[in-house]
Amino acid sequence: MQRLIAFNDTWHLTTSWPGRTRVPAVDPRLTDWRFAEPTRGGQLIYLFEECELDVGRVALRRQGSEARIEPQVFDLLRFLIERRGQVVRKEELLDGVWGDRFVSESALTTRIKSLRQAVGDDGSSQRVIRTVHGKGYEFIADVRVADEPATADGVARPAWVAPAGSVLPVALHVLVGRERLLEQLQTDMATSRLLTLVGTGGVGKTSLAFELARRIAGNYRDGVHLVELVTVLDEDATSEAFATALDVSTALSTSIEEAIVDVLRVRRVLVVLDNCEHLIERVAALVGRILGAAPEVSILATSREPLSLPGEHVWDVEPLPTGDVDDTTGTGLASVPAVALFVERAREADPTFELSGATAAAVLEICRRLDGIPLAIELAASLARSVDVTEIAVRLDERFTLLNGVRRGVDPRHRTLRDVISWSYDLLDDDEQRLFASLAVFAGQFDLGVAESVCRGQDVLGLLTRLTQRSMLVVRRSPLGGTRYEMLETLREYGRSRLDDDRSVELFGTHARQFAAIARSVAADLGTPQEGTAVRRADGSFADLRAAQRFAFEVEDFDTGFALVCAAREYAMRTMRYEVFTWAASWSHLPGGVGHRLHPTVMGVQAYGAFVRGEFESALSLAYAARTIEVAQSLAPSGLVERVLANVLSSIGELESGMVEMARVVEVADASGDNSRLAHACYMRSVGESSVGNFDEANRLIHRARKAALLTGSPTDLASASVAEGFATRDGTAALEAFALADRLARSGGNRWMSAFARTEASGLLIHQGRIGEACDGLAEMVDVWYRAGEWAQQWHTMSRCLIALDRIGQLDVAAQVLGAIDSHTAIGSPPVMSTLRDLALETRDSVDAQLGEDRSDEQRAVGASLSMTTLVERTRSALLGRPIAP
Repeated sequence: MQRLIAFNDTWHLTTSWPGRTRVPAVDPRLTDWRFAEPTRGGQLIYLFEECELDVGRVALRRQGSEARIEPQVFDLLRFLIERRGQVVRKEELLDGVWGDRFVSESALTTRIKSLRQAVGDDGSSQRVIRTVHGKGYEFIADVRVADEPATADGVARPAWVAPAGSVLPVALHVLVGRERLLEQLQTDMATSRLLTLVGTGGVGKTSLAFELARRIAGNYRDGVHLVELVTVLDEDATSEAFATALDVSTALSTSIEEAIVDVLRVRRVLVVLDNCEHLIERVAALVGRILGAAPEVSILATSREPLSLPGEHVWDVEPLPTGDVDDTTGTGLASVPAVALFVERAREADPTFELSGATAAAVLEICRRLDGIPLAIELAASLARSVDVTEIAVRLDERFTLLNGVRRGVDPRHRTLRDVISWSYDLLDDDEQRLFASLAVFAGQFDLGVAESVCRGQDVLGLLTRLTQRSMLVVRRSPLGGTRYEMLETLREYGRSRLDDDRSVELFGTHARQFAAIARSVAADLGTPQEGTAVRRADGSFADLRAAQRFAFEVEDFDTGFALVCAAREYAMRTMRYEVFTWAASWSHLPGGVGHRLHPTVMGVQAYGAFVRGEFESALSLAYAARTIEVAQSLAPSGLVERVLANVLSSIGELESGMVEMARVVEVADASGDNSRLAHACYMRSVGESSVGNFDEANRLIHRARKAALLTGSPTDLASASVAEGFATRDGTAALEAFALADRLARSGGNRWMSAFARTEASGLLIHQGRIGEACDGLAEMVDVWYRAGEWAQQWHTMSRCLIALDRIGQLDVAAQVLGAIDSHTAIGSPPVMSTLRDLALETRDSVDAQLGEDRSDEQRAVGASLSMTTLVERTRSALLGRPIAP
């Protein structure tokens, strides 16, 4: 529906859907920058066939020319595009586009015809919109969201990237028998901030929650975040799992929980918590804190028991109906949800399977004996390829007594699932059972090679194939190529229960050592052209890296634990997986590690974490202590201590000492013979030299960095040289090109930090060029990126760029508050900063003071120095984006 509304004293045409209203933006900052899909400059443009649907301007273009269409046709097209790949019922279309107004079905048909004409489709070819007779319509054309075009200076602006954890898994199967329940849940979520789906394991809570989240995602402007707790093995890691999924630093505040609450406090998000039951106490406590402090956050949880919090709406997810059909020859049997699920999954296992007079009675018996539990049905149906359904039914009679086989003292819901898994497990051969239990040590996905290294002495390939055929493992197609496997959490739990203590310790120890080796392999590949592949491999293995270090920590295996932390440090820095820094801190506090050859390096990792958090005194103390140990033990310096000291000393304004340490970074890298380390060291020192105006020395170092980077072929090494070039040039256009190239290279290598650094510098440079609107948008995004990561060392540098922008747009009070915050933590204009921007920041500081006057400036500076980090970030971003600033 469309209507005119007043906004900022201007009338705007709006397009509305149930639950939200969108204001097409004249100024891009009038529109929330995270609306349903990635946007460019506040605009959302869908591309398909030869057409562009410009949501922001409420326009349809075909072959470059604007197509005139009615408002209802525009709304209809967008409604279908946002639900592409789904069959949308006519009733949904009528409600979604016309709302409460009565509109005949013929009017809908007429608008669909007009829509097809506008996009060059027709009723026969149906290339864009498919008619599903008796049901509705489906948008079937390929759709992509437009990238922002290059601007007048030829520099493409970096696209917005969705935060980690905000993408829900793609639905691999049709959800059978849950449509009515989904409609009820949608209604309930409109009024409830905490909804928990409870029920027996395997009843389909996760699938139901994911589908519900997909349907209501548009109601949450800041996205949907999925916290998968299946890989969290103990309560101590619960908060870290939340932080990782929400892309929050584990040390953003005084505690992990406070960091999570601080990030969510000002956002409208849906957080999906999957599989809470094994962490119920810790999850409930954290959810209670979030709901109490973040008024626009909603929680959708799956668990075998409620969280038992005030205001919680609990829905018991019942098994699928098995129907009251007794005539198994009747046509009504296929419409029974449990039967329909069995038939669909059986056909996936055996495409020739049919529900016929010969199989109907056995299928109905199986579904009823399994009480309609989806996982149990799917496990039974998967055997249809090798076992006749009548034999399956007989087997259930012998081994399964779900309805009256009560075992006292056992949770009946758990009993039901355990019996299903036990039955499936009993059908395996001895060697299959052994491998199944062994594979339960994995916390996440794994490939054949890793499985073979952990489960030695078995025909892993052949057994994996048989286990996947029996649905005891899930096959995942990796974007890297090849096949990866994953064991469902409930099956993993059962598999571990089949291991005796000795076998369990042996397997978990092998697993920890194997993933420490994987971390070393990733570290080696970071300095090669295969960097991006290595980062994706580490991302896919992170749950197991976490589990490996935790097991090593519990048994105090210093060789394995220290090696894993040291190997993972560079990956963690590049991808902002700062949880690794907390691992280092834990290991450093264990007295048994003192004297280990890797102990000073682990301390260096801990020191780097303190630097990132802006805890400069702690970082210096740890770094100097680590250096003392290296000297005392005659160990070759790792280069990490020098790197920390150079960064910290520069940040606090001790430039001369900082430059001495930067020179040492280069010396240590030279001595190592590692070209990747040399490229980074020369880049780092070059940026420092540029920051203080030593451009000849900076360019000499850039030449060395470029030469080393060309030898390694690592995208990060090449990006580092480009960033250094951006700092060293005094040509604004050339600098922007260098930063844009660095951003592209860093992204190709999976280096989130370097990409964000390049975009931060580009945004700051745009201010100097007078492109204030672009600069404000870019800086607002970067402030949020650094805040989410807990990267306060870099945040303070970014804030100095924000200071200049705030002055240019007349936000003097906020500018003074930013000044006060910077002065209380670091030195304004300290490296890394382009000399142009350093001078500009210092001039702006004086300008803000002069414009406000001494009293007002001092007052606002004091306010800024006392603000919490969360409030400072929110005020800064709101001011940059032209939003109201909360008091």
